[in-house]
Amino acid sequence: MKHLLLTLLLAVTQLTHAAVLDDMKDATPWQATASDQVKASVRRDAKDDSLCLDYDFAGVSGYAVLRRELPLDWPADFALTTPLKGRGAGNDVQIKLVDASGDNVWWINRPAFDLPDTLTEQRFKRRHVTFAWGPTPERTLRRSQFIEFVVVAGQKSRGGGGTLCVGALGLEPREPAPASWPAPKRTRGAGEITLDFHTLREFNGLWFASGSPTRVEVSDDNRRWKLLSARPARALFLGEQEWRWLRIRHEGKTPPEVQLRDAAQWPDRNAAVAELAKALPRGDLPRAFLGEQNYWAVVGVDGGAERSGLVSEDGAIELTRGGPSIEPAVRLADGRLVTWAQVRSEHHLVEHALPVVQWRHADVELRVEAGADGPAAEPKLLARYTLRNPTARPQQYALLLALRPWQVNPPQQFLSTPGGISPLPSVSWANGSLSAPGLRVTPSEPPVDVRAAPWSTGAGLAALLQAPPLTQLADTDTLPSALMRFDVTLAPGESRRLGWVTGNGDAAALDARLAVAAAQWRDRLGVLQLDLPPPAQPVADTMRAALAQMLMSREGPALRPGTRAYARSWVRDGAMMVAGLVRMGETQAAREFVDWFAGHIFDSGKVPCCVDQRGADPVVENDSHGQYLFAVAELWRHTQDRALLQRHWPQVQKVVAWMEALRQSERKPGADARFKGLMPPSISHEGYSDKPAYSYWDDFWALRGYKDAVQIAQALGDSASAGRWAASRDEFEADLVASVAATAQHFRLDHIAGAADRGDFDATSTTMALNPAQAEGRLPPALLRGTFDRYVAEADARITGAKAWKDYTPYELRNVSALVRLGRVDDAHRLLAWFFTHQRPAGWRQWAEVVLPDAREARFLGDMPHAWISSDYLRAALDLLAYEREATGSVVLGAGLPAAWREAGDIGVTGLSTAWGRLDYRLERRAGGWTLHIDRRPDRLPGQLRLAWPGAGPLPRANVATQQLAWQARELPLPPGATTIHLETTP
Repeated sequence: MKHLLLTLLLAVTQLTHAAVLDDMKDATPWQATASDQVKASVRRDAKDDSLCLDYDFAGVSGYAVLRRELPLDWPADFALTTPLKGRGAGNDVQIKLVDASGDNVWWINRPAFDLPDTLTEQRFKRRHVTFAWGPTPERTLRRSQFIEFVVVAGQKSRGGGGTLCVGALGLEPREPAPASWPAPKRTRGAGEITLDFHTLREFNGLWFASGSPTRVEVSDDNRRWKLLSARPARALFLGEQEWRWLRIRHEGKTPPEVQLRDAAQWPDRNAAVAELAKALPRGDLPRAFLGEQNYWAVVGVDGGAERSGLVSEDGAIELTRGGPSIEPAVRLADGRLVTWAQVRSEHHLVEHALPVVQWRHADVELRVEAGADGPAAEPKLLARYTLRNPTARPQQYALLLALRPWQVNPPQQFLSTPGGISPLPSVSWANGSLSAPGLRVTPSEPPVDVRAAPWSTGAGLAALLQAPPLTQLADTDTLPSALMRFDVTLAPGESRRLGWVTGNGDAAALDARLAVAAAQWRDRLGVLQLDLPPPAQPVADTMRAALAQMLMSREGPALRPGTRAYARSWVRDGAMMVAGLVRMGETQAAREFVDWFAGHIFDSGKVPCCVDQRGADPVVENDSHGQYLFAVAELWRHTQDRALLQRHWPQVQKVVAWMEALRQSERKPGADARFKGLMPPSISHEGYSDKPAYSYWDDFWALRGYKDAVQIAQALGDSASAGRWAASRDEFEADLVASVAATAQHFRLDHIAGAADRGDFDATSTTMALNPAQAEGRLPPALLRGTFDRYVAEADARITGAKAWKDYTPYELRNVSALVRLGRVDDAHRLLAWFFTHQRPAGWRQWAEVVLPDAREARFLGDMPHAWISSDYLRAALDLLAYEREATGSVVLGAGLPAAWREAGDIGVTGLSTAWGRLDYRLERRAGGWTLHIDRRPDRLPGQLRLAWPGAGPLPRANVATQQLAWQARELPLPPGATTIHLETTP
């Protein structure tokens, strides 16, 4: 009945006034709730007839919710109105509309919303309401059952307490916009033109296709006028406007040709810049504004992710997260401009860490190098440009370095750090430095000329070259550009280097500082030494690059998957990074992360999925508990640091108790065998963000967590806890194995499902069963085999072009490890070779989170590099050399060394850390076979050292001195004391 009354009310008011949905004079229908450790309550403010949500984040991230049931049928177009006020700067404010199932959510999201001190009406239109999540294929809001006002700890939140007060909630039906608008009535006057659009028109900006506008005004009554711009740019972004009359003053007799740009055409300023870019010569603006994908690399110091720079594949350098960029160009003696659009670019890394862009052009070559030094809390960027004359005659060049108000991070990037423009209120030149608020760039030698132009005079290089000299420039559009010009004369083949540094550092010492930065990375990345034959060298190079990417992407102790889109720390990413770091000998970064993250575990023992500057995130992701336990245990296995376990023991006990309660909640009498004893549904698996699922990803991590909890208890001598947890481990493992079989039977599968309630296929998720869970021996062999048979078949279809593909994530690198552990080395290397073709650019040895078949298709890519993917690669590559087999306490050598590598030359591994100690070995190619040298054997190895000989070829005869050794299938158990094993292929 309530639903019917509201529907009738909306019908009656469709042609009259807004419907009052709730006058907020009664708090009874409303309920206040909050996430873990956040406090929330509701009260009525009688002074202005509002309801107030009082909250306290209490040092954690999270949310507070004001919710009521309010069934609504939504009109085709509408405005939702409500006055808001409050306190609590920097928090996000959301209005959520939830359907009757509770699964599907639409929202209005206002990040870092600055609430007014007094009730101020807010007006939200249908286009402001977007689908947030849920399984429904219907993404247009038509019906909702509940409404929520939510305060979320924002990225700029100050934490602590606050208040959100909501006044009368109204809904105003609106006439939808016509398919096409009638032409405006034009009235010309002396030096001006007025356009009457007949009715109120919504628009976000103005595009001047021709003419020289000098002033833009608007009115809703043709009497009172409001100034929009006193000096409009060709692309004038205004944000949301709604006016009937538009008056434009102009120079000359012909009025400008003006076109309105609505919210669909120009949803933001990036869209306005993109339209301008298409009207300028190609190369004047970044390719990202031309709708072409731009790729980039991180430049920074270990632990300094928050202040890292980015280098684009075209040579632009972003000065800080979300900050402006410096773009190079070269003017030739005849006036031609050489930009990224006229050159062939090459890419490589110095010491596997410092990105280089090399421009090739018939008349000029330019090498762009970037690095960083200084402490993680305040690193300084270093940039060097080497200009070379490749011609046979002397040349005069002008190197142009332009400070531009946009990021290298492209416009289609939207998470955490929205890409594209980077507004600057002003730029200045003084005392040999180019400055903007919060930034200072000092060139290594004085430029011959420094100029600057506001946005209104044009963003092209020609306009910038003709701009006035710079001392101080304030730009009302907040998009100024500045240009430093360096004139250089070069003989044939001659080069000259110059550059800049950020901050107050010594720019004259640029060369020495870059050399020191490179040497520091060489030492840092060289703990694990690899001597591999030429076919394997890209694998080794990418391993070192992956380690650098992980270190540069971390913020202090917090391991992060990225520096822009994913500037927060997930425990799942961190745990898997820890596994790669410790095997590479990088224990300090691993220890810092594990200790830091433990401090953010909730009092209940719930492990947050992630942590950022707001605190611990309360989103339910039931893989987190096993991942924390694994990270602690894995670090201990590699360091034998008993003090580490003692520090974490209180948290370990709480986490196991929390995990045990989750497990028991699914062991109800008569429970479906598919779900019995599993972790409850969650959205930890990114493919299940529409609705929580019984994800086996969670369960394989939980199994790992139970195993590790037992090991931790045993190491600390707590036999009671070890015994109790071992019983839970065994029961959980039995329930998990039974669930996998029952799910396959229920859905008639020949593979392991990704989730017990979905019966889907996700081999990349299933890899967790092999590593780290090491449960392959307990899973049904036919289902395990079927999983990776199907994965390989589908991957081969992509590789050969037999099946078109839209995109993929290089998390799939985990399958390389799984295939190696299953003895399928040829499949592993065929896939690995294909993954290598998607390193973009190839010379930077990195992957984005999303890979597209068309390298220039502009879409959201996650982060570049994506450090979690770097860790996936690192762990897979390390498994090629050696991996641990937990069930037998063995280390298996060489399971991923294909015949082509073994034939191509010597293979040496020095300093590889395992769970049972350090491993050094060499497999030397010689006439008639090979010699295996075990230079250092893991000193705590409980089982055997085993040499794998993958492939289908004949096995070599093996002996130690005169003792012949016996192969077991394609593995050779190595005698405990053996240091030299001969492998003979000749009779």
